[in-house]
Amino acid sequence: MDATERIRVSTEVKAALEAEQQPDESYSETIERLIEDRIERRREAIREGAGLWEGSDAGAEAEQIHDAMNDELGPNS
Repeated sequence: MDATERIRVSTEVKAALEAEQQPDESYSETIERLIEDRIERRREAIREGAGLWEGSDAGAEAEQIHDAMNDELGPNS
C-alpha cells in the first residue's frame, strides 16, 4: 500500500496509535486493523441482537400502541 495522504494528529493520538501498533506494522496498517476490528464488533453486536424479540409479544404491542396514537390524532393528522 502506497502512502498517498498525510494527516495531522495530536501528540496524544499519536502515542495512543503507537501503543496499538503491532511490531513491523505501519501507521496505516494499524489504523486499518483498528477500523476492521471495530466494524467486526459492530456486526457481531447486530448478530447478537437479531431475533432478540422473537417469540415475544413486543411487535404486536408496539403496533397496538402505534395504532392507538394514530387514533388519538384523528383523521388527516
